[in-house]
Amino acid sequence: MTDSYRLDELPSVVAALQTQVAELTQRLDDQAPSALTQQAGTLRFSSVEDWVDGMFLPMFGWRVDGQRWHWCPQWWRHAEAIWRLETLWRSWEASRLIATGMSNWSVELDRQLRELLGEDGPFRQCRAAEDDRDARHAELPPASADPAPVDWWD
Repeated sequence: MTDSYRLDELPSVVAALQTQVAELTQRLDDQAPSALTQQAGTLRFSSVEDWVDGMFLPMFGWRVDGQRWHWCPQWWRHAEAIWRLETLWRSWEASRLIATGMSNWSVELDRQLRELLGEDGPFRQCRAAEDDRDARHAELPPASADPAPVDWWD
């Protein structure tokens, strides 16, 4: 950056830049669905649930062993799981349109699998049904937060 600013001007400069980034990000978000539709015609999977059933579980479900890797058949009851799987599905849909897109997507997948299915993931207290035991679904209580003092964000 070639401009120089006084120290007291920096907060307003940062705020202006954040606004510009937000506006540009919104423009990209607004264009992305239409660009995807133009390139691909339609999405391969119409929803995250279709993607989980048609792609994720057939391809990666073998990893679930109930000890190191955990899965919950009622995954849709876990907000974190929905978010992670939705992220994976949407990035998969975009990545499949790029010649080398799956290479980058696999890095994202490996990172997300550890968080989603791992020992500390949202399914850690759940289990699928087996011959001798019923399935168990356990939602973890959300963390609480104290409200910030009245003038905190000023």
